[in-house]
Amino acid sequence: MMTTTNRSQPSTNSNRHLRAYLFFQVSVTMTISRSNKRADSGRKIAGCLLLLCCLVSLFGCAGINQAPEKRELSEQFYENLLTAFQGHNYALVQTGLDKINEAGIADKRTRYLEALMALINRDPDTAIIKLKDALVMDPDYAEAHNALGTIYMQQEKYDLAESELLQAADNPLYQTPEKAYQNLGNLYKLQGKELQAKGCYNKAINLNQDYFPAHYELSRLYFAGGNLQLAREEMDKAKIISPEHPGVWLQMGMIEDGLGEREKAIEAFNKVLELAPKSSFADQAAKELKRIDNSNQ
Repeated sequence: MMTTTNRSQPSTNSNRHLRAYLFFQVSVTMTISRSNKRADSGRKIAGCLLLLCCLVSLFGCAGINQAPEKRELSEQFYENLLTAFQGHNYALVQTGLDKINEAGIADKRTRYLEALMALINRDPDTAIIKLKDALVMDPDYAEAHNALGTIYMQQEKYDLAESELLQAADNPLYQTPEKAYQNLGNLYKLQGKELQAKGCYNKAINLNQDYFPAHYELSRLYFAGGNLQLAREEMDKAKIISPEHPGVWLQMGMIEDGLGEREKAIEAFNKVLELAPKSSFADQAAKELKRIDNSNQ
């Protein structure tokens, strides 16, 4: 039997916070490499060293084709740039991008990476320009459509966002379409279109059963609608994928509290404090613990 609740959604689930979460997603957690899950620290260090080698030798070590009639960025060099970005070596990435531009090399992938760097620097307008440049080079570049749609969503330009995200999701060559469906779900959620949001989250999960953001947001959507059992089921799946994500434990605490499982709720909130003691998640968990304590007095 499905359990429901009339308890109002806490502030962390408001549209304002979701928009902030979306911007964080765009600027930090956007997947920028198909091999992200397989990357380990050793590969990151090796990739950065190779990138540095190429920069020091002014692209003389398998980085850029030096033939004057055809100057191209190699796949390996681009992967090294991505590895450096994932390792938060932004200065090295920027140096590489500057050298590429100085060499007069136009590449949609580096325009995309320049857009990500702009987002790191909280400059969405420049990011939009770079993504549009990438799409001039390749109108079917799904990663650029997805990123552009997510920025438009954060700017509350919902029609533009939907158009860009649909172009990404409908591209049969897009290797990670779950990202576009996830972002479409977020877009519809912001607009109060819960049925469409649920459909997009489920589509993302069907495409990739281990796609954490879709499980996480689908659980939050169920929670907002009072479907606590379904919210718990989805958050349990998210917890398996990312057991140390503080947002998972915060949401689990609220779900268990809504189901009347106070001890489990307290345990979950304390887990948030343990995992991320100086975060906004911890601030919310502390408020929930204080509320529970006051209700027991």
